[in-house]
Amino acid sequence: MADDTKVYPTGLTEKEAMEINEGLKWGTRIYGACAVLAHILAYALTPWMK
Repeated sequence: MADDTKVYPTGLTEKEAMEINEGLKWGTRIYGACAVLAHILAYALTPWMK
């Protein structure tokens, strides 16, 4: 008998899956912001790139 409250194949409920998804999205945004900042600093502080 299958439990309809679980999301296949993870075994998480839909609420748990959405919570993990939100954390993953915020982590990706923070990582992206750090990468953009690092590229801006590399461009600004590296003389041969100008």
